Amino acid sequence: MKNFQATPDCYDDSDNCLNSDLTLPYQQDTLKNMNMQNCPYCKEKIYSNALVCRYCKRDLPDMTTLPSQSNNWIPALLASALIVTGTAFLAYEFFKERQNWVDRE
Repeated sequence: MKNFQATPDCYDDSDNCLNSDLTLPYQQDTLKNMNMQNCPYCKEKIYSNALVCRYCKRDLPDMTTLPSQSNNWIPALLASALIVTGTAFLAYEFFKERQNWVDRE
């Protein structure tokens, strides 16, 4: 980024303010290069460096610390299925062995 110095002409007439970093084209260029994201609360498009949503006025969490929305439920589902299957197998074997004990008597 260039280090521009505002001249005294910049404060009086915006046409003479060509070397200032306060000009509208510079601001528009800066806004075009900013990344957009969705607000996690109202789902409106906001700038990624925003601290407060301009639509719902809620404080935004730090987006770098948000958990990624990956498929973390798949390993949990597989572990649950394994536990249920193992428990069912052990219960079946237990009752089968118990029936053998009853038949022996």
